[in-house]
Amino acid sequence: MASECKRRNFIIQEVLIMSRKGNNEGSVRMRSNGVWEGRYSDGVNAEGKQIQRSVYGKTKKEVVDKLHTIFFQKQQGIYITPAKVLLREWLEEWLHNYAHINVRPSTYISYEGYVYNHIIPSIGDLPIQKITPPVVQNFYNDRFLNGRTDGKGGLSSKTLRNMHNMFHQAMEQAKINGIILHNPTDNAIIPKSAKKEMRVLTVQEQMQLLSVVHMHRLGFAIKFDLATGLRIGELCALKWSDVNFIKRTVKISRTLQRIKTNQLERDELDGSENMTMVVEGDVKTDSGFREIPIPDVIWNELLQHQQRQQQEYMTLGVPVMPDGYIFAMPFGTCVEPSTMRDALNYLLAVAGIEHANFHSLRHTFATRAIEAGVPVKTLSDILGHSQVQITMDLYCHSSVDHMRDSMNALMGLF
Repeated sequence: MASECKRRNFIIQEVLIMSRKGNNEGSVRMRSNGVWEGRYSDGVNAEGKQIQRSVYGKTKKEVVDKLHTIFFQKQQGIYITPAKVLLREWLEEWLHNYAHINVRPSTYISYEGYVYNHIIPSIGDLPIQKITPPVVQNFYNDRFLNGRTDGKGGLSSKTLRNMHNMFHQAMEQAKINGIILHNPTDNAIIPKSAKKEMRVLTVQEQMQLLSVVHMHRLGFAIKFDLATGLRIGELCALKWSDVNFIKRTVKISRTLQRIKTNQLERDELDGSENMTMVVEGDVKTDSGFREIPIPDVIWNELLQHQQRQQQEYMTLGVPVMPDGYIFAMPFGTCVEPSTMRDALNYLLAVAGIEHANFHSLRHTFATRAIEAGVPVKTLSDILGHSQVQITMDLYCHSSVDHMRDSMNALMGLF
């Protein structure tokens, strides 16, 4: 205890001595309102004048401790100059100077949504150095409960996780730039949502759907997806140049989607112009870039589809392009994901099948593959998963039909 008091007295004397020497590196005094103030020098401004900063506390001890911390940080080279940058100002700078050049257009648009629809309205007017771990955690908790922009509840755990990943990147860059000392998003806890049940077509539903695919010009695209498990953007982006006619394989390297224009582009557009655009980009990950074999039955139908498409182009006077889209509109333009979804919804209704989204076709393909005994590693490669564990977590479980068959097999023991 005596040594601690001695240390503190030394610090006070050190501060006062520095002040008396006139180097303006530190001083402690009580203000007229009873609040203690510690002042220290923080370099010089553009005019060469010393910059004086203050810290405050209810007691002399509190102020001296703050000054000691500042002097220690300066000695260690970890001192961060207090800034008046607001969080919203930094996030906008980060979007423009860092995210815009490093992520896919669709990812950038989602980042803008997180920033402008959630973070800025909630905590954007706080100075960035006031964004502490409790502020971040309270923000996440609020978004989980009341985060939907339509006012109908909270954000899903997945959306919140994606927003957290973006927020963490932005604050980590602020740390690298010396704006903040610690990343306040570190160790934040993302609330968990109840796991949604995955929609998989039953074998009967799958057969019903396949029996009506001939009733729509995009019906073969639906069948092709059931046989390959492609994501809808990957399916729409397929071109004939992706097909290896010798190996009977198709290369998955691109994805196609319609996205909003970014904030800068929207500011430059007037109300008469389209605020969205179709973009074709690379698949998200290295594992997403893959080459998969086409089953023999589907291969033969693919060749027939090519002949029908070429005949259609000849009738309409459209040139046949070797790098044209495999699944295209009558004049050769791409089929957008929304159009592909409409085709599936139409065929589901015709077949009398309960609604299923397009991703259900991918789930159905994977489930049938597991049921047929396809090795998990092979299935993971076909699906383009980054880790085999993802495939196992999603699909390595028994279907109701398989469980029923197994249970009935046991009945022979009774």
